[in-house]
Amino acid sequence: MTYRSELLGSCEAAKIAPLIVPYVQGRCLDIGSGPGKVWPSLIGIDIATDHGRPITDMAIDGTRLPFGDETMDGIFSSFLLHQIERSKVPHVLQEWTRVIRPGGYMVLYLPSADLAPGMGTDGADPAQKWDIHRGAIEALLRDETACGWELVESQERSQGDEYAVLVVARKTVEGWTEKLWERNPDGKKRVVVVRYGAIGDSIVTASIFPGLKERGFHLTVNCRPSTYEVLKHDPYVDDWLIQENDFVPNEVLGPYWAAFGERYDRVINLSESIEGALLTLPGRLGHAYSDEARRLLYGHVNYLEHTHNIAAVPHDFSNARFHATEDEMRWARAVRKRMDGPVVVWVINGSSAHKVYPWVQDVTKWLLERTPAYILLYADPGIGSTLGKAILTCLHEDGCDMSRIVCVADKWGIRQSLSFAKTANCIVGPETGPMNAMAMENMVKIVYLSHSSPDNLTRHWNNTIVLVPDAERSPCYPCHRLHMNWTFCFQDEETRAARCASSITAEVVFEAISLAIGGRKAA
Repeated sequence: MTYRSELLGSCEAAKIAPLIVPYVQGRCLDIGSGPGKVWPSLIGIDIATDHGRPITDMAIDGTRLPFGDETMDGIFSSFLLHQIERSKVPHVLQEWTRVIRPGGYMVLYLPSADLAPGMGTDGADPAQKWDIHRGAIEALLRDETACGWELVESQERSQGDEYAVLVVARKTVEGWTEKLWERNPDGKKRVVVVRYGAIGDSIVTASIFPGLKERGFHLTVNCRPSTYEVLKHDPYVDDWLIQENDFVPNEVLGPYWAAFGERYDRVINLSESIEGALLTLPGRLGHAYSDEARRLLYGHVNYLEHTHNIAAVPHDFSNARFHATEDEMRWARAVRKRMDGPVVVWVINGSSAHKVYPWVQDVTKWLLERTPAYILLYADPGIGSTLGKAILTCLHEDGCDMSRIVCVADKWGIRQSLSFAKTANCIVGPETGPMNAMAMENMVKIVYLSHSSPDNLTRHWNNTIVLVPDAERSPCYPCHRLHMNWTFCFQDEETRAARCASSITAEVVFEAISLAIGGRKAA
C-alpha cells in the first residue's frame, strides 16, 4: 500500500487479529491495548485512564509487569515498542520474555520504517522514538533476551491499509531457530478444514483427510482443543490451528474465516454442516418445517457422505476412526487383560438430555446376574458422572457383583476411554462421540437412535445393531432437530427421559448386548 498519514490512529491490531489467533490461546496479555483488545479473552494492559478509570482490564505500565515468571501463554503488542526509547527496548523485551512460559509466543506488530515515514519526518507518528526496519525485532529477541526462540512469522505487511512488520516467536529452552510459516510447503497447496464440533463431529471430519492428502494438499485443521485432543495423532494432519471455544465471537466468525482463509489455497468449512443443516436448530427455517417435511428432506442424507460431498473427496470412510498411539493401546490391552469375561462399554449420556437412556440400571443388573460380562460406564464429567454414580449405588443396593462394573467418567481422560473402547466386545450408546469413534472398528456397536435415522448415522458403520424408537410410543422420531432443552423434545411421563429413548425397551437392549457378547456377528 501507499502510506497515508490519516491512517495513524486507526485500529492497527484489528488488521492482524485473524492471523494471530493460534498464538494467543490460553492466558495472554495485550500490552498497549487501548480501549479495544485484539480479542476479548486477552488481558488488556494500558497505562491510560479515563477519568481515573482503566480504559481496559489493567491500568499499568506495560514495561513492568506484575506477574510471576512464566505465568503467561503469550504476549501480543501492537504499535507500542516504537514509542519506547530504543535504549530501553531490550529491557522491555526481557521483562515480557520473563512472564512467558516455554512454548508460549511473543507476537509483535509494529510500523515498518520501509513502508511508513521515519521518525521526525512529515506524516510520521509524533510519538515514534525509533525506526523499525525488517529484521530489527528478530535481532533484539535473539541477542538481547536470555532465552531461546523459534521464529515462526517474520513478515513485512503492505496488504490493504497495512504498513507494518509482524514478528511471532515461540519461546524455547535454548538457542535460536527459524521455522517460518510457508505459503506452499514443499510446493504443496494448503487446505484448511474448519470444524469446532465435539467428538462425533471430529471423527466424521477425519474421514475426509485421506482424500485431501491424495490430492497433494498440505492439511491444516482449525478446531477446538477438545477436537485436537481426539484427533492429534491422526496421521493425515500436517498442522493445527487451535482456538478455545468461543474465542472468536460468533458475530465476527465470518470476517475471521475470510481473513485467515486468504492464507490457504482451499478452505473447507464444516461449521453447521450437520448441525444446523441436517439437524435443524431452533429459530431456523428448517426447524419449523413439519415432521414429514424434515424426514423427506433430511432422513436419507448420510452424515459421512454429506461431509465428503462438501469436501469433494471420494466416499472412502475408513478414516472415520480414533487413532490411538502404541503406548495408549498397550495400556488399554493391559487393563483389558485383567478382565476374564466379555467387555461391554456403555456410553450412558450424550451432549443433550434426550440422549440419556432410562433403562441402563435394569439392563446392567441383568447383565451382571445372567452373563459373565464386565461393564464400563462411559459418561461426560458433571451430569454424566453423577448419573453413573447413581446407577452404581442402586446396583450395589440390589446386591449386584460390583467387581464387574465401573464408571470411568472421573477416572480416565477421553483418549484413555477411546483407546480402551477399541478392546471391548461391544459398545452401547446413543448418537454420541465414542459411538462415532468406534464406527469402523470390528467390535459390535449397539446404537439407540433419537433425532437421526439409520440412513443418517449408521449406513456405513461396521458390525452395528441399530435400535430405533417404537413408532407408536414415539411418533416424533426421527425429528431431525438439535435439542438444547425440552422445548421441542417430548418427555416420557414415567421415566422423564426423552420419549424416543424410553420407547426402546430394556428387553430389546439386553437381547442386543447378549447377542454381541455371545460372539455372533450383528446383522
